[in-house]
Amino acid sequence: MSYFCENELIRRLKSSEHVFTIQLDETTDMAGLSILLVIVKYIHGTAAQEDMLICKSLPIRTAVDEIFNIVNSYFKKPDISWDLCHQVCTDGAKAMLHA
Repeated sequence: MSYFCENELIRRLKSSEHVFTIQLDETTDMAGLSILLVIVKYIHGTAAQEDMLICKSLPIRTAVDEIFNIVNSYFKKPDISWDLCHQVCTDGAKAMLHA
């Protein structure tokens, strides 16, 4: 089921007439592990949609280039063009702002 949902989301992003935005949030779970959440906001049909695109564990030390590499690698697999990404928003965490 999750494979179908992920493929449907990717299909929607690639076939949309509109660009999308992503929001990156680095958080820590109850066990103290760092997690990267990437939420995508896009237009499907006539309605705005919001879905989780990536949920991935992060190494203890994370820098902006490591976070970019995770998202970029995810985009490369299904050939999602960065040209479709209109904006990137972060939660302001230092790891996301400094190289």
